[in-house]
Amino acid sequence: MLTTDYTKYIYKVNGESVVNQPDNIFEENGVYLIIDKELSLIWIWAGSKSRLFHRYIASTWAGKLRSRKKYYNYKYEVVKQGREPESFLSIYNEINQGRIDLNYPGESRKYKIEAKKSQIDPNQESLSNSLSQSEKTQINGLLAEITEMIQHISYSMEHIGKRIKKINDIMNT
Repeated sequence: MLTTDYTKYIYKVNGESVVNQPDNIFEENGVYLIIDKELSLIWIWAGSKSRLFHRYIASTWAGKLRSRKKYYNYKYEVVKQGREPESFLSIYNEINQGRIDLNYPGESRKYKIEAKKSQIDPNQESLSNSLSQSEKTQINGLLAEITEMIQHISYSMEHIGKRIKKINDIMNT
């Protein structure tokens, strides 16, 4: 993997320490910390054959990263290989596609939202012809904001579901 601004947000667990800007990523026996600036989240990606000890070390390092001023309010989440949530898949795809043109993991989400802004439903063609360009721009901006809110709500609902499951597990034991 090339050393770029993008890779400075990626760490690999190596024993009891971490290595910034690792040469390889997403190895099945590896554990990686990936900083997602857009979601204020530190992803801990654990390969299917990774050791529990390394996942524990990764969570410790995530806590250390959170103590730094620029990551102070970040949360962290462990992601297992093959069970990556949709919000992580954009990063996974960026890395697998070698998107060194991006500045940080998850930046491609921003471009997807901007691309959606410029789309107008063809069924609304007659309505869109009667709108000025600034009105169309405002509407597309609002639609993009709504799309982003839906993504955040979906992400939150996923985490609420996990918490409810934990409560149920505790109550059933």
